[in-house]
Amino acid sequence: MLKLNAPVLTAQNERRNTISAKAYQELREAIITARVLPGASLAETDVAQAMGISRTPVREAFTRLFDEGLIEISPQTGTRVSLIDMTRVREAVFIRSTLESAVIANSGVHPDPGTLDEIELSLRAQERLVDSDDMGALHRADMAFHSGLTAAFAHPRAWAACQHVSADMMRVQFLIGMKPDHIRSIIAEHRAILDEVRAGKTGEAARLMASHIRNVDFDQATLKREHQEFFRAGDGL
Repeated sequence: MLKLNAPVLTAQNERRNTISAKAYQELREAIITARVLPGASLAETDVAQAMGISRTPVREAFTRLFDEGLIEISPQTGTRVSLIDMTRVREAVFIRSTLESAVIANSGVHPDPGTLDEIELSLRAQERLVDSDDMGALHRADMAFHSGLTAAFAHPRAWAACQHVSADMMRVQFLIGMKPDHIRSIIAEHRAILDEVRAGKTGEAARLMASHIRNVDFDQATLKREHQEFFRAGDGL
């Protein structure tokens, strides 16, 4: 019978893993919210200095970002933020609109009011951020709404799957520019979805969720006209 020893994690290793995870989250958010643009160069030394950490956790963060397709690492050109792949965007729209709406329509779960009240808090956070330049906080509030709903309907792993494919789709929205009117539109759609869930009208809530996610298709036209340099060649742009 195969026997495996439990891994031994020293305090130093645990601290490094925590720093690496934090570096990954901060870099990922910066890329998704377009504070670091597609095609931009990233150097381990520069990032480490900016974050006040060593190069090792930055290197580990780069590995995770590479696995997610958000950066490219080449001996010739170094490390760069990946250009947006429109095929991945279209796939993400399909996967998320299908999966998130199905979670609401087919789970058979009736979320308790307290759980929905917690989701309400993410909506209020978004409302407070309408006129803010804090795109990171806005992104986190938006993700809290979607992850909160999938968890409320007892499918938290569905959100993990959605998040895994969503990076390029979310970059499209932030590259367009999250203007106050656009943010208000997103919040209004979130509000309508939550109201239908509270009313027990899961079929209508599911329809609104699918439409809400597919709205990114309309955003693509503007971005393709004005910022083709952010996209991979050969994507039908």
